[in-house]
Amino acid sequence: MVQKVKTFLSKGNRAAWCLFLLFAISIFLKGVIFHWFCFHSVILSSLWHHPLEFIRFWGGKLIPALFLGGFVFLFRSKTWMIYAHVLIDIWLIANLFYYNANALFLSYETMKMADNMSGFWDSLYAYTEWSMLLYPIITLLFAVCLLCVSKVSKRLPIAFCLVMFLSLSLSVIDNLCFKVYTHSWHPQNKVTEQVNSRMLSDEEFTYYYPFGHVYYFAVVSKSIDYNAWAYSYVREYSVLSYFPACFVWSILRPAGEIIDLTEKDIEQVRPFIHGNIRQKTPTPQTNLVFVLFESLESWPIDEVCGHNFMPNLQVISRNKHSLYCNKLKSQVRHGNSADGQLIDITGLLPIANGATCRLYADNILPSYAQCYPYSAIINPAPGMWNQEKVTFGYQFKQLIEPQKGEHWADKELIDQMINYIDTVKEPFCLFGISVSSHVPFSQGSINPTYIIDGMPNIMLAYLNCLHYTDSVIGKLVNAVQCNERLANNTTIVISGDHTIFRGEDQEIDTFADIHDINMQTTHTYTPLIIYSPKKIKNNIYVTDTCYQMDIYPTIMDIIGCEEYFWKGVGVNVMDSVARNNRPILEKDAYDISDMIIRSNYFNLH
Repeated sequence: MVQKVKTFLSKGNRAAWCLFLLFAISIFLKGVIFHWFCFHSVILSSLWHHPLEFIRFWGGKLIPALFLGGFVFLFRSKTWMIYAHVLIDIWLIANLFYYNANALFLSYETMKMADNMSGFWDSLYAYTEWSMLLYPIITLLFAVCLLCVSKVSKRLPIAFCLVMFLSLSLSVIDNLCFKVYTHSWHPQNKVTEQVNSRMLSDEEFTYYYPFGHVYYFAVVSKSIDYNAWAYSYVREYSVLSYFPACFVWSILRPAGEIIDLTEKDIEQVRPFIHGNIRQKTPTPQTNLVFVLFESLESWPIDEVCGHNFMPNLQVISRNKHSLYCNKLKSQVRHGNSADGQLIDITGLLPIANGATCRLYADNILPSYAQCYPYSAIINPAPGMWNQEKVTFGYQFKQLIEPQKGEHWADKELIDQMINYIDTVKEPFCLFGISVSSHVPFSQGSINPTYIIDGMPNIMLAYLNCLHYTDSVIGKLVNAVQCNERLANNTTIVISGDHTIFRGEDQEIDTFADIHDINMQTTHTYTPLIIYSPKKIKNNIYVTDTCYQMDIYPTIMDIIGCEEYFWKGVGVNVMDSVARNNRPILEKDAYDISDMIIRSNYFNLH
C-alpha cells in the first residue's frame, strides 16, 4: 500500500503538493485545537448567522498554515518540517502553560524573563493537562505520513510565490474583514470599546499591512494595553501568527524606555500628588510588618469541608483590632508576585507590558518605607524578580536574603522576620515575602496534614500548603502580641500577592459546589487582613469588592502618614463612602500608574 502511494506521488509535482497539504493542514489543526482549549468555541454557527465573522475567524487560522506550508516548495529535504512542527509545539505548549497559570499569553518581555523561573520550574507540573499531548501526537502522525511521500524532486518557486501571494491577499482581506466586522457586525465586542472612529480611515487602520491589526492598536489607538490586545489577537486570528505579531508589537511600542508626558497627562497625575514631592516625610505612628502571602485566596480562611486550614488567620481576622476584607481583586500583570509587591508598597499598578521590576528597576518610587528610619525586605529566594534593585527603588534601607543557590521556606522566613523585629530600633518597617505555597504546592503534597476524600489533588495540596504557612505566620503574630515593646505599637498586614485559580477548572468547581465552598476558579479574591491596636478599636469586616491598589492608602492612614505626598490611586478601605465613590475607574488607575512609572515621574519632579 505504501509503495503504491509512493509510486502515485512520484509523478510530476504530486509529492510536493501532497506535502504542502499535509504540512499546512497539520499546522492549521494545531491552531484550531489551541483555540478550542483556550476559548471553548470555534464559532461554526456564525456561518449562517454572521458569515463575515466566519470568514474573518477561519481566515485568521488559515493564513499562517498556508504561509508556512509554502516553504515546502523551496526545500527538497523533508526533515525541516519535523523541526518546524517541534518548534510550533514548544510555542503552543508554552502559551498553554502561561495561559493556565496567568490567563495571559506570552509576550516578548515575558519570554525574556524565563530566568526568573530558577528554582520554580517544577511549578509547571501543576498546569500540565492532557490537551498538551495532542500537539506532539499530531507531529508524530505527520512524521509517519512523511514516510509515504516521495522525496520532492525539484524546487517549485512559482508555486511558492503563488502561495505567498495567496497568504498576503488573505491577510489583507482578513484585516479588512476585522475592520468591517468590528464596526458593523459586533458593536459590543470587547475590542470595539477601545476602537475610535479613526479606524474608519484606511491610512490609519492600514489593513493592507500583514499586521495591520497590530499596527493600529500599537501605534494609532494606544488606549488598549498589551494583555487586552494579545487576548484579542489570539482569539480573532491565530496563536501561530501571534508569534511574529508580539515581536512586531514590541518594535512599535518598545518597553522599558523613559517617556515624556504631555501636559494633559500631567494634569491626570496631579490630583494624586499631595503637596510638594520634596517636602519632609511624616513620622509614622506605628511600626509596620507586612507579610506578602504567596498565592493566598480568601476562601480557605473559612472552614472547608469541616476543617479549619487557617486557624491563625481566621483568629486574627476576627480580632477586635483587625480589619478584614475578603474580596480584594488581584491586579497583577506579567510580573505576578513582583507586581503584587509593587502595588502593596507603592500604591501603583503595574505597567501594561512586561514586568515593572525588570524594565523600570532603577526608578525611585514613593512608598511608606520612605517614612521609616529603619526598613527591610526579607526575600527568601535570591535573584527572584530583580529584588536587589527594586528593594532600594522602593526606598527600603536593607535587603535580607539567603546566599546564592539557597532558598528559605516560610519557617525560615518567619524566623528571620522575628529576629529582625526583636533587634531593630523603632519605628521600623518590615516586608516579608512567603514562597512555600507556590505551585506545585510541594509542601502540601509531600506531608499533607489533612486528607479529604474526593477533593482534587491540586486543591488539597494547596490547602495543606496554606495550613503550613498559616502555622508559621501565627508564630510571627504571637511574637508581636507577646512583646511588650511592640504589642500596642505595631501594625501587621497580611495579604496575597495574587490568586492562584485564575482559569476554569471544572473538577474543582464541581467539588466546590457539592461541598458549599465559597469559590469558583474563574472568580476568586485575595484577602486583606490588617491588625492595628492603635488605630482599630472594633473589628471591621469589609464585604465590598475592593482592589489591591486600596492596600497602600489604607496603610498610610493606619500608620498616620496620610499627609505623605503620594496618595495612591486606590481608596482607604475603612472609608465606606470612598469605597462606593471612587475618584477613578480601575482602567484609569492602570493608565495613570503606567504613565507615572514609564516617565520616571518621581525622579524628574
